Amino acid sequence: MARHAATPESEKEKRRKWILLITLLLSFAVMVTSLFFLAKIRGWRVRRNDKTLLTIVNAETLAPADSAQTLTFIDDTHMVDARCAYELEQMLADCRAAGHDPCILAAYRSESEQRELLNAMTEDYMADGSPLEEARRRAAEEVEQPGHSEHQLGLAVDIGGNTDETGTQRWLEEHAWEYGFILRYPAGGEGLTGGECGENHFRYVGLDAAKQIRELGITLEEYVSMFYSN
Repeated sequence: MARHAATPESEKEKRRKWILLITLLLSFAVMVTSLFFLAKIRGWRVRRNDKTLLTIVNAETLAPADSAQTLTFIDDTHMVDARCAYELEQMLADCRAAGHDPCILAAYRSESEQRELLNAMTEDYMADGSPLEEARRRAAEEVEQPGHSEHQLGLAVDIGGNTDETGTQRWLEEHAWEYGFILRYPAGGEGLTGGECGENHFRYVGLDAAKQIRELGITLEEYVSMFYSN
């Protein structure tokens, strides 16, 4: 029996079906990709715009009772808020890659640990011959009162240098903002921050805030007042 050639209509129908199938597959791929990136962007925005990262703690302002969220170890002995752990690890790794030798001196401290630190400092001054009241006063000049330390937030770290203190500090002051950290108590800002100039105390505020604070040359107090006062 002779084979009949396909009619123009059947070829057209076949092409239409293939085009429809390809269109559906492409639409599905675009939808899945869009959902994936939307989820990432939403998470990124939430993280970068998290106002709790800007919490101010000082002599007049107590740390919120629930200020420390999920804590994670950054080394064998120090913990930080998990929200800043990745950037902190990257910052330390890049600092080492630049030829320096950074080490964490202090990170998260609970209110009770802060009290123990203050009491120990007071006892040290008393052991050196200072009367109790003088010892308390001198200790309070060096150690914040319990509940008034940024370390209770889990977002502050004191970073020193094992063998290269000056080089480490200079590198951190220059690059910390790239990882969401700021030098919390810069020279000249004592009247605004209420804290003495500290070259090794860094505070995580998030990538956006750190970049803006760096560009504007302001303190965290000024930044919060400027953008979040209302």
